[in-house]
Amino acid sequence: MSAWLPLAAFVPLVAGALTSALARRRPRLAQGWALAAAAWTLLAATVLTRRLFLEGPFSYAMGGWAAPWGIELRFDAWSAASLFIALIMLAVLVYSGPYARDEIESRRLPWYYSLLLLNLGGMVGFACAGDLFNLFVFMELVSVSSYALVAVGGGRIAALAAFKYLLAGAVSSALVLFCIGVLHALTGSLNMADVALRLAEIDSRGPVVLALAGLSAGFMLKAALFPLHLWLPDAHAAAPCPVSAVLSALVVKIGIIGLLRTHAVFAGVEGLPMAAFGQVLAWLGALAIVAGALFALFQDDIKLMLAYSTVSNIGYIVLGLGLANHAAMTGAGIHVLNHAIIKATLFLAAGAIIHQTGSRTLRELRGVGRMMPWSALAVSIGALSIAGLPPTAGFLGKWYIALGAFAAGQPGFAAVLLLGALLIFAYYIRILNAFYFRAPIDDNMRSVREAPLPMLLPILFLAALCILGGLFGRWPVALVAPAVERLAGGG
Repeated sequence: MSAWLPLAAFVPLVAGALTSALARRRPRLAQGWALAAAAWTLLAATVLTRRLFLEGPFSYAMGGWAAPWGIELRFDAWSAASLFIALIMLAVLVYSGPYARDEIESRRLPWYYSLLLLNLGGMVGFACAGDLFNLFVFMELVSVSSYALVAVGGGRIAALAAFKYLLAGAVSSALVLFCIGVLHALTGSLNMADVALRLAEIDSRGPVVLALAGLSAGFMLKAALFPLHLWLPDAHAAAPCPVSAVLSALVVKIGIIGLLRTHAVFAGVEGLPMAAFGQVLAWLGALAIVAGALFALFQDDIKLMLAYSTVSNIGYIVLGLGLANHAAMTGAGIHVLNHAIIKATLFLAAGAIIHQTGSRTLRELRGVGRMMPWSALAVSIGALSIAGLPPTAGFLGKWYIALGAFAAGQPGFAAVLLLGALLIFAYYIRILNAFYFRAPIDDNMRSVREAPLPMLLPILFLAALCILGGLFGRWPVALVAPAVERLAGGG
C-alpha cells in the first residue's frame, strides 16, 4: 500500500521520458501509451485518496530514510488534488486523439504526449512533496514542460508566448529557490514540518519575513495573480486548446498549492505580520477579481476571454486565503478543485468549436450553437458554473468565501464577489448570445458538424461534473475542511 504514493508521481514521469523513444517510428502509439500511464495515475490517486479518508494524512520515506533527513512524500487533503489532476489529464489525453492529429505535426506527437505525462508527474509530485527542495524540483518539471507545451503547436506567436512565459517562470523559480536557501540557512533543514518547528525557535524575524515575502511573490507569479498575470493571456491563447485546458485548470494551481504550503510552514511562527500578509492577499485577490473580469469583458477572441477569466478566478481563491478564516479558506480550497473542472470544460469545449469551425472570435462563431449543440451546451454549463449560479460547482466555493468575508467583518469583499460574478455573467452572456441568438455571418458555418466522439465524450463528462460538483457539494467540503483546520492551527 505504501508504494502507491511514490509510484503515483514517478510512473507518469518515467512513462513520459520513454514516450518519444517508444513512439519514434509510429507516432500514433504515443497516445495509447500516455493514456495507460494517466489511467494508472488516476487509479493510484483514487487509492491514496480513499486511504486518506479512512486513516488521515500519511507519509512515505524514500529509500527508508526517515524525515527530516530523508526525502518525504506526504499525502494530505491538499495532496488529494492529485485525483483531480489525474482525472482532468486523462480527459485531455482522450480529447487529444483527433485534435492533435489535425493540429500538431506528426513528428511532434510523441513529444506532445511526453510533455503532458511529465507535466502530470510533476504536478502530482508537487502536491505530495514533503520537503522544500523537492517541491522546487517538481515545480520546475511542471514549468519546463509547460513552456514547451505552449510552443509544441508551432508558429511564431506560440514561440513568442512560450518565451514570455519562460521569462516570467524564471523570475518566479529564482525567487522560490533563493528563499528555500534562506530557510535552509536559518534552520539547517528542508523538510517542511521540521522547518516549521525550527523557525519557531529563531529570534531574528527579518530573514524569516524575507523568506515569507519571497516565496509568496514567487508563487503568486506562478499563479498569475494580478498584476503578475502578464504572461498568462498570451500563453493560454497561443497554446493548443488541450494545453490551454491543462494550463488554466491545473498548472496555475501550482502557485496556489505553493502558497498553502508556505502558509503552513510560517503559520506557527510568533511575531510575523501574518494578519497584514493576509490583508495584502485579500486586496490583491479582490483587485484580480474585478480586473480580470473587465479584461475578459472586452475580448472578442474566445480563448483570450477564457484566459482573462482565469485571472479573475485566481482572485477569488487568493481572496479566500487572505481572509484566513475557516469559511473563506474552505471556499478557496473548494474553488481550487471546482475551478479546475469548470475551466477544463470551457477550454476543451471551446477548442472543439475552434477545431471544427476554424474560427475563434465571437463575431465569426455566430450561430454555432445550432451546428454544434453538444459542444455549445458544454460551454453554456461551464459559463453558468464559472459565474457561480446554483446549483453548479462554481457556486459552492464563492458562497463560502462570501460567508468568510462577513465572518471577518469585511462585507466589502462580499460586494466585490458579487460584482465579479455579475461581470463574469456579462461576458459569458456575450458568448451565449453569439452562439444561440445571432445569425451566422459566413455561409460556411452552416456546414459545420459536431466534434468527433473522442473529443465530445470528455467534454460532456466534465460538463456533467460541473453540475454534480454543486449537487453533491458535501464531498469537496469533507475533503477540504479538515485541511483548513490543520492549516489554521499551524499544522
